[in-house]
Amino acid sequence: MKKLYIISYYFAPLGRADGINRSYLVRYLSELGWNIEVISCLNPHGFMRNFQRDQSLLKIIPSDVRLHPVRSFCWGPAGDIAAILRLIPDPFLNWRRSAVEKGIDIVSSPGIIYAVAPPLINILVADEIAEVTGMPLVIDLRDNLFGIPEKTVSRLRGMAASTPFSLKEMLRHYGIDSRKGHVMYNGFPDDAVIQTLDKSDSPCKELKIVYAGLINLDQDPAILIRAIKLLEQRHPAAKGLIQTDFFGPKNYYTRWFLKPYLNEQFRFHGYVPFNEAVKKIASSDMAFSSLRGTRKSRGTDKSYCIPSKVYQYIATETPIFAAGPPGALADLIRTEGIGLFAPFSDIGKQADMLYSLLTQRDMLMPMRENIRKLKPKMAMRTQVSGLDRYLKAIYEEITS
Repeated sequence: MKKLYIISYYFAPLGRADGINRSYLVRYLSELGWNIEVISCLNPHGFMRNFQRDQSLLKIIPSDVRLHPVRSFCWGPAGDIAAILRLIPDPFLNWRRSAVEKGIDIVSSPGIIYAVAPPLINILVADEIAEVTGMPLVIDLRDNLFGIPEKTVSRLRGMAASTPFSLKEMLRHYGIDSRKGHVMYNGFPDDAVIQTLDKSDSPCKELKIVYAGLINLDQDPAILIRAIKLLEQRHPAAKGLIQTDFFGPKNYYTRWFLKPYLNEQFRFHGYVPFNEAVKKIASSDMAFSSLRGTRKSRGTDKSYCIPSKVYQYIATETPIFAAGPPGALADLIRTEGIGLFAPFSDIGKQADMLYSLLTQRDMLMPMRENIRKLKPKMAMRTQVSGLDRYLKAIYEEITS
């Protein structure tokens, strides 16, 4: 069988996009004949991060996949502070030694060392394991990532990325031959499709909008509430007609930036399990996504990004209202006709678009039809099938 050693600090039962997507990645690759071992962190922790657990995610993973959760010693806020001050390359550096030791121990037959990142630590661990074992190294960038050491880049046999924008930028930044690259959109799992509801246009005057996913300053989803309030100032008769629900982990943002806006019209429900979140999305008229980063500097330019939540919205055939920088997300929505997109900085345009949706509900039906056409391409099984062919070519080079 084809052998794959996956290195991922974030993994089930971690209940966030990283844990969900990587669980399904393993499931679908296993179904395609890969013999998989996963090294993950047993006790993920961080001073500025939330780590919600969703035990139901473990049921996704086939029984023949071998999981190796490796404990990391806790160093409190030291890692985050040291990383912010750039004293260390990654706040999870305290996991490196134990993860490398486990990796070297379990590599018993030829296979691919596959690091899914971020965080950077996954690539650092995978590189050491590949160097010691002589196995080929492939990295999978779900977000743009800078700071990969030159010696690691020179050892790469392949690089996957989450969008064409991301792949092009990362290949150019690291000087990697484009023939080594592969695009794999995050996609959506089969389980999300099961929850799809019949969305015939409702006679209800209210417009229900949902946001489900990570909530922080990178997304700044409170921009939706600010746009609605501006709409209501311009059109007093529309007051209270747009209802919003936010689902995601509690953190500094929800306490300091979202909470002041909350009332009966703007509601925050906290983190809910993946399957429940999908039901909430499916029962809404539209789903919201936001990206704040626009500056062309490391860590702030989000033009390459299509957030994972967008694929869940597609799975449930829920039209998308988005605000962000020009780039991959804007192109997807406009080219495919699956929603409306406005610049993050133009709250006036956002308010105008929301008013159009409120007063012209028939706009939603063609968006849903376009999503149905797009769904087969964006299904995670389709995306993983492409990755399977890409990885198989690398595997055959080392076993022939």
